[in-house]
Amino acid sequence: MAIDRLTEAYRCGQLYAALAALERLCGGTHHPLDDPARRRQVSTEPRKHLAPHLWKATRSLVDAAGQGRGKAAAEIFRQLPDLLPLRRELPGEIRDAAERARFEEGVRAQETAIGKALAEL
Repeated sequence: MAIDRLTEAYRCGQLYAALAALERLCGGTHHPLDDPARRRQVSTEPRKHLAPHLWKATRSLVDAAGQGRGKAAAEIFRQLPDLLPLRRELPGEIRDAAERARFEEGVRAQETAIGKALAEL
């Protein structure tokens, strides 16, 4: 079965948005995924730049819960499995302009979905 690269790029964008939101909920002033330069890096090399944040997601959940934002963090954390790309690992590179556009569409769609889910809490 062939993997649709546009879909994979879209899902990487969704995953990026969820991890960035989870990172913000754990407090502090340093949120690496909010940096526009980092976003560009992630949109071209998801495996290299998203994997460390994916590994830290549980820590972000625990930190957010410790700061009274556990419900919101748990809502986002539960979304993560559904946002993972369909193949076994994150794509190594997204170089095509159409794929990068799909990444950005995924980011926007997931930010909207997160906003909606958190408003319902």
